[in-house]
Amino acid sequence: MNDTPTPAGARDLNDFVALSAVLTGIAASKLRPVLDTHGTAKTYLDLATAKGGATFATLMSIYRAHESEPAAEVANVILEGPSTVVANLARSIMLLWYLASWYDPDRLSALSQGPPAFVPSTVVSADAYTQGWVWRVGQTHPMGYSEWKFGYWHSAPPPLAAFIADGRAK
Repeated sequence: MNDTPTPAGARDLNDFVALSAVLTGIAASKLRPVLDTHGTAKTYLDLATAKGGATFATLMSIYRAHESEPAAEVANVILEGPSTVVANLARSIMLLWYLASWYDPDRLSALSQGPPAFVPSTVVSADAYTQGWVWRVGQTHPMGYSEWKFGYWHSAPPPLAAFIADGRAK
């Protein structure tokens, strides 16, 4: 076992990715691959930290207090717990991973108070947009961009697990 302490920044990033895996249902190894040429996880951590402020610190504290529990229980504590402010920040992080857009958590609360309302968002970047998980979960790609080779449409897409699981799940 390696007894080298993990730097605070690395621990924060690892915990953020693990929390994100709990919230999205996507394996942490997929959210932050070993060869991460886009740096999406770090970009999203920086954004959530800056936009979430003290609420983000509270969210991370709740996650760290429950991280050894099953993922569904951790998600339930966060999303169904006593703090709607924390739950809405968690929802913003989920949307960030899937849509590559930041939705203000305060604006998300309006959705629970009546008929659906328009909630504005800000796309993080063009690069982040192409990396949004909505494309992988939908087994597709954004218009005008694809990492797949020419003729990919000739074959059925791989199963969803190939996109979101860590390879160990059966």
